[in-house]
Amino acid sequence: MPPTAAELLRALESHEPADDRERVSLASIVGFLGSSTPFSRANPSGHITASAVVARRQGQEFLLVWHKKLDRWLQPGGHLEPEDESVFAAALREAREETGIESFGFPIGERILDVDIHPIPPHGSDPAHLHYDIRHLLTAETRSPLTLEKTAWFSFDQALAAADDSLARALLKASLLLSGSAPVPHTASRTPRT
Repeated sequence: MPPTAAELLRALESHEPADDRERVSLASIVGFLGSSTPFSRANPSGHITASAVVARRQGQEFLLVWHKKLDRWLQPGGHLEPEDESVFAAALREAREETGIESFGFPIGERILDVDIHPIPPHGSDPAHLHYDIRHLLTAETRSPLTLEKTAWFSFDQALAAADDSLARALLKASLLLSGSAPVPHTASRTPRT
């Protein structure tokens, strides 16, 4: 198993799912990591992706990005690149690229906030496949610059209204953690890099 897969597996084994959907996603992702190419976009069945729930420090506002292909608001995120040292590093890179914000806080370090598996429809030469998404929590002090035309800050209620069920679950977790209403999850992590 590649070092990235082994590292992710250790973090997933100590992740506590919040509901049945996340529990099923977690078990499926752990099983999928045993495939020969879990991080490769060339894998026709799917691949691991990395995303970040980006919030203001108290969790009262969330940064969402309009996803043109899926036609909905989502958290920043995407595919792992060969230079990414970890799934967390990929989530951080994607958040920087998609928002233009360079400096983020890591309120729970590199620990996993949430996991989800979601179907991606066919697009161009890409067949329908699954994204095995690993979500992290980042905070931002600044509200700009936002590089994408369709990137915006939402109040917690607005973000919930725009989100699907799995993203709503991740937003709720983030809000509770940042407001101090929930304990920090106990998952394996390294010291965050900036």
